[in-house]
Amino acid sequence: MAWPKTRPFAVPLLMAFVAAILVAPATGARAESSIAPGGAGIGATTVRSAAWISTEAERLSGRRLTVVCAVNARAWAQELADVGLFGEAEEFYGFSLIRQGEMHLSPYVCEGLRLGTSASSRRANEFQVAWSVNVLIHESEHLAGSSTDEKSAEACARVALPSELHRVYRGGYRSAEMKRLTSAAAWFRGTMPSEYQGGTCSPRRG
Repeated sequence: MAWPKTRPFAVPLLMAFVAAILVAPATGARAESSIAPGGAGIGATTVRSAAWISTEAERLSGRRLTVVCAVNARAWAQELADVGLFGEAEEFYGFSLIRQGEMHLSPYVCEGLRLGTSASSRRANEFQVAWSVNVLIHESEHLAGSSTDEKSAEACARVALPSELHRVYRGGYRSAEMKRLTSAAAWFRGTMPSEYQGGTCSPRRG
């Protein structure tokens, strides 16, 4: 479902979706979505993600995955069209083919994850870094539970964000940087519509 671009915000942001698709488009894809902030694409083509991003997604989801980064807007638009998601490419920031074990991430998200690996670029791009990690966790939760429950996935992302930031970027739990990163994600999470609010992170079965 779309969140209208006309909705007012405290700062100018492009809105985006994080979609979790339960079945392949050929069998009638159904998408659920959550919101993520926007950014510019990079690179030239759709490629497999950096190895560490795949490793983290597999660790978070508890299953073997194919993780793909689309590295420019044109390639991302094609990926979205292939699964029946139409609109401005910069409005969509991730989708998962749950049964196939595939996570597809936008240029903004993949670049945000990579920007976080350098202390200087992380400091200069804290909002993008924080939300990109949140998106990675959120999509991993969909894949872990084979579920399109947005409230639960976002609740789990909220809970797991500090530990994941610490794990991948070695940030101190009590550091000023951790507070800035988690606050950035919390601010945006608070602007999300009701279908993403008030969830609980349910224990995984098995």
